[in-house]
Amino acid sequence: MKQFIKIALLSLVVLVSSVNCQNGKRASDSTSGGSGLRSVYFDYDQSFIRNDQTSALQGNASYLKSHGGSATIEGHCDERGTNEYNLALGQRRSDAARNYLMNLGVSSTGVRTVSYGEEKPVCSENDESCWWKNRRADFRR
Repeated sequence: MKQFIKIALLSLVVLVSSVNCQNGKRASDSTSGGSGLRSVYFDYDQSFIRNDQTSALQGNASYLKSHGGSATIEGHCDERGTNEYNLALGQRRSDAARNYLMNLGVSSTGVRTVSYGEEKPVCSENDESCWWKNRRADFRR
């Protein structure tokens, strides 16, 4: 029984380390279009804002409120799923990011959303180390 617990704990540590390593740099330095606005990343087949992405959105909100003007939020997906499904998912992602910004006080008049689904990947490898980069919302000025 002790051996089983040791293996289970070791597996849990490896899993948590792997997730933290994989998530750790997802949005730390990723900017959209050189505007100072940061991309936001999503889990597979999800459109909710992850806790580790809120600081990027808070920074984007501050930037947009202080610089004014307009922005477009582009929703993107990885290659899995049909084109139709990914276009809808990309739209839900861009809408979720826009709604988060509105809740932080960004004016809705200058922020529009668009979905590109799987059509504009930033990475084309066929594995998770690449797919996570494509599950995103980019911000363009």
